[in-house]
Order: sequence, then structure tokens, then C-alpha cells
Amino acid sequence: MKILAYWGARTGIFLAVLGVLYLVGWFDVIAFIAALIVAWLISYLVLPGMRYEAGKQMEGVIDRSQKGLRSLDAEEDAEADTAATTKEGKGDWPYPDSTIRQD
Repeated sequence: MKILAYWGARTGIFLAVLGVLYLVGWFDVIAFIAALIVAWLISYLVLPGMRYEAGKQMEGVIDRSQKGLRSLDAEEDAEADTAATTKEGKGDWPYPDSTIRQD
């Protein structure tokens, strides 16, 4: 929810700056670009706490979404290590039926 609040605050700042520029008489694309830059600067200076909290929440979301992938990767690595050590639990490396020529 902190991510959404931060996004809303930044959007509100942008719309406020755009409204002020509109009242001043700027109606073109330059006003839009100027509003983006000024709103970014204002939000960077005024909202550091919200930005930090939103970043922490986003890290938590990313960690939770990757948790399943990490467990699957660990399981796959364990299976690969077992297969590399022995061929189905028997024999030594290299295997007699491998593609390495054994003259």
C-alpha cells in the first residue's frame, strides 16, 4: 500500500505543477516536460521517507515472488550435483559409456 501512496503523491505533485504552469500560460509540450522535471525534483526533496518505505515494501514483494524460484533452483542444483557425482548412484567418473574416447 505504501507503493501506491508514494505513486499517488508523486502523481499529485506532477498534476499540481502542471496546473500551475497552465495558469501561468504554458500550454505546450515544453510545459509537460518542465512539469515532469520540477515534479520529480519536488518529490525527491519532499518525500524521502515515503520513497524509503515504498522501496522496502517493493523489496519484500520481489523477495516473496522469487522465493519459489530460488527453492526450485536449489532443488535443481542438488539434482545436478548428484547426477555429476555418480551415474544413477553407480560407477566412477568417467563412465565407460561416455563420449570420451578411452584408448
